[in-house]
Amino acid sequence: LACCTLEQRFCYQLFKNFVLRVLFLQVLTPDSVCLCVSDGSLLSMLAYYLGAEQVFTIESSAASHKLMKKIFKANHLENKINIIEKRPELLTTADLEGKKVSLLLGEPFFTTSLLPWHNLYFWYVRTAVDQYLKPGAVVMPQAASLHAMVVEFRDLWRIRSPCGDCEGFDVHIMDDMIKSALDFRESKEAEPHPLWEYPCRSLSESQRLLTFDFRQPVPQQPVCAEGSMELRRPGRSHGIVLWMEYHLTPGSTVSTGLLEPVEDKVGNCCWNPHCKQAVYFLSPTLDPRVPLLGSPGAVTYTVEFHPNTGDITMEFKLTDIPD
Repeated sequence: LACCTLEQRFCYQLFKNFVLRVLFLQVLTPDSVCLCVSDGSLLSMLAYYLGAEQVFTIESSAASHKLMKKIFKANHLENKINIIEKRPELLTTADLEGKKVSLLLGEPFFTTSLLPWHNLYFWYVRTAVDQYLKPGAVVMPQAASLHAMVVEFRDLWRIRSPCGDCEGFDVHIMDDMIKSALDFRESKEAEPHPLWEYPCRSLSESQRLLTFDFRQPVPQQPVCAEGSMELRRPGRSHGIVLWMEYHLTPGSTVSTGLLEPVEDKVGNCCWNPHCKQAVYFLSPTLDPRVPLLGSPGAVTYTVEFHPNTGDITMEFKLTDIPD
């Protein structure tokens, strides 16, 4: 279970990160009180081994709580790291033994997350425990950002493409039924996919859409952005890939999506294999039998983060670049 959990996300990537260890050494002091908030995270162990005076970890999931107890016991840390089995908003002073937190840590990763931005739950936890943070407490990661890029898939587009005729059978009725269902709601929603399994080509540069500052509590008002992404390479724009990047400090970032800049002429992409990315399909390009009228030069977007629900709504459209 432990190995399976680690392979399915970037915790192992973080744990091996030399830069992360250097950053820890810069912020940890002999009297540091560390609170780790992520499901089944090894960051609490790293904080302890690098010299934190006291380490607490919140494990609200019963499965991750059981797992971490076994890991701590195997490493003789059961009396060194305190596991708090409750939801963060129910945290009390007694749970922290009357101490104030000087370092709040997170990967962030939560087992209930499906889309990349669902791990913004860390921001809500940071807001809920604000009263337990010391003045000047360090929050790591400090911020996160949502990124997007227009791509052409080799195969993944087929899951949204109409069948038409299948083995001599006309299935247009089913195609129309599925299209109506998608148009009702899901046509303007992203869905999670592990893109290291599905090759694609970048048609635009990656673009930062939204930024979230974890050093401050969650704002009351929505965070909005709109703009356009210019298409730099020829191809069929099947969809938009979205992912999160976490900024440990202004100069140190961990990406859950694109791992390397796309620099070749073809536009080949290298995706983080430990995380799923989000894909927003552009329906006009998914039927290969329908020729595209002209060659779209850009994709416009409108994106909005809703603090009251934690959801991100979005809309992307193919468009021509105005003269």
